[in-house]
Amino acid sequence: MKFLFELMLSMLMLTNGSSGEPLTREDVQGYLKTHHLQYADTKIVSDHSALLIDVKGEHAKASILTKTADNKLVMQPNEYVWDEDEEGISVEKVGRYLCIVIHDKALSHDMDFVNIVYVDDNGDERKDRYYFKGKQAIIIPMPRQEYVVIAIYGNDGFIHDMIKHFPEIMLQQNKL
Repeated sequence: MKFLFELMLSMLMLTNGSSGEPLTREDVQGYLKTHHLQYADTKIVSDHSALLIDVKGEHAKASILTKTADNKLVMQPNEYVWDEDEEGISVEKVGRYLCIVIHDKALSHDMDFVNIVYVDDNGDERKDRYYFKGKQAIIIPMPRQEYVVIAIYGNDGFIHDMIKHFPEIMLQQNKL
């Protein structure tokens, strides 16, 4: 199911189409308000597509909102769902993005930021920091590295770190 969702996301990102207005943050917020939907985070990933993350208890869900050539907003029917880990956090690669989710079990830690640590193509260690800003999830660009250290910091001193292995990144780089 994840493969099909990522395939659909990739196809939508590649087929931006030259007609119609580009999707804007206001379009996404207006659609969510009109349909009485709340998402933990949204990210415009192409001229006509947005990735949306929803959190319900122990589950997180990725959805895709698109803007058609005639400027209509359409929620794509496919979704991808995953579960939290034992501490109430989940990190999932969706397309070219990392979705970092704080589930209900971990909300008490009042998460502040996440550090993404990896070794770049020159062999130098890199650390990118992203702030939650009160959100329950964040969607960030995926470093194009096979191994990534993810460290999530709460305002109460809580630290949750993990090493994620993305072997498909190496396969993609070797094909180019």
